[in-house]
Amino acid sequence: MTRAVSLSQYFTRLTLLIITLSFTPMAHATTIEGIVLTDEGPVADASVQAYRTFSDLQQQTNTLVSDASTHPGQYTIELAPGKYYMTARGKNQSQALFSYHGLNPITITDTYQWIPFFVLPERPAQCEAGYQGIGGRVLYKDIPLNHGSVTIYTTEDEPFRGMGVLTNSITEDGRFWFDLPPGNYVVIARQRHDDAAIGPLKKGDLFCYASANPIRVTPANSCQVDLLCYPRNDLDHYLDKNALDPRGKHLANRQDSSLQKTSMQDAGRKGGTADGPISIIAGRVTDLNNIPMPGMVVSAYPADDLPLFQMYVLRFKSNFLAKTDAKGFFRLEVDPGSYYMVAREKVGDAPNAGEHYGIYEGTANHSLTVGRGESKTGIQLVVEPIMP
Repeated sequence: MTRAVSLSQYFTRLTLLIITLSFTPMAHATTIEGIVLTDEGPVADASVQAYRTFSDLQQQTNTLVSDASTHPGQYTIELAPGKYYMTARGKNQSQALFSYHGLNPITITDTYQWIPFFVLPERPAQCEAGYQGIGGRVLYKDIPLNHGSVTIYTTEDEPFRGMGVLTNSITEDGRFWFDLPPGNYVVIARQRHDDAAIGPLKKGDLFCYASANPIRVTPANSCQVDLLCYPRNDLDHYLDKNALDPRGKHLANRQDSSLQKTSMQDAGRKGGTADGPISIIAGRVTDLNNIPMPGMVVSAYPADDLPLFQMYVLRFKSNFLAKTDAKGFFRLEVDPGSYYMVAREKVGDAPNAGEHYGIYEGTANHSLTVGRGESKTGIQLVVEPIMP
């Protein structure tokens, strides 16, 4: 009798478990729709790909691919909530087209989204024996840019925001060059119409990506690559005069569901760790006549492993940077430690002749130390033009 009761209880529990599992809600996928465009209009038979990591994108593994739509260039893809690196591919006659979305990795929530892609011709990198590094051109609609910045990231720097390992200015003929040790690199250029060096891209600013990314630098090899650009949230500027405008009567709804209001966080990361609160460095930048200097870039370079400031550090990554306001004031949130504080008009590479530049002069070796949770305020940085 005891055994019969036990078997009865077993089957009852098993039945309840099966019923519970049958009604347990699964993770819901979100519908993502959009359109793939060139400057001539929608691209027929284009597709969108989603990857959980940049490594998957690089190796073309674990790829989630969109479904085609009955309308040219449009796509639909179902994605579970999370972060994805999203790309688009297509063809224009025999020319392969590619797009890497400037907001990657894109955060997918449980809300419908409309995400357009601007696809551009694929341009492989050309590598041959020569000076070791990466150079090339930055182009918008095949016209070289005459200002902006190009940033080099290692593949470990994803999501490829901020100042990267090195940042250089684009020359007047749209060219750039980086001396680099062997390794794999991602090259991204940006042109802000207000000529700012940092900060989120605004409407009409250009985002430029090398379809050859990541580019491998080997000893004594020089790689040349084209970075092709598209404008942030500015379809009117992107489409040619006679192009087919795909927005139609759904324009308002699609704008509300798009990523146009999402910030492209290119500025330096905020400090702070799980071990404690952030530290603050704040102050003001003036010229030699004590006149406030607005729009200056203030950077904090780690000084713990460098007993004396060296000019070459200006070419490297600063995780902590901010711009001065209209009255010359700045505020940085940093990790505790020692820093070399530098104020200048631009970032990346050595200061140019005529550029306003200055370094913290409060100590003999120009370093400033801030403790965990401490606020160092009233820091004065004085800038003056660099002589030729």
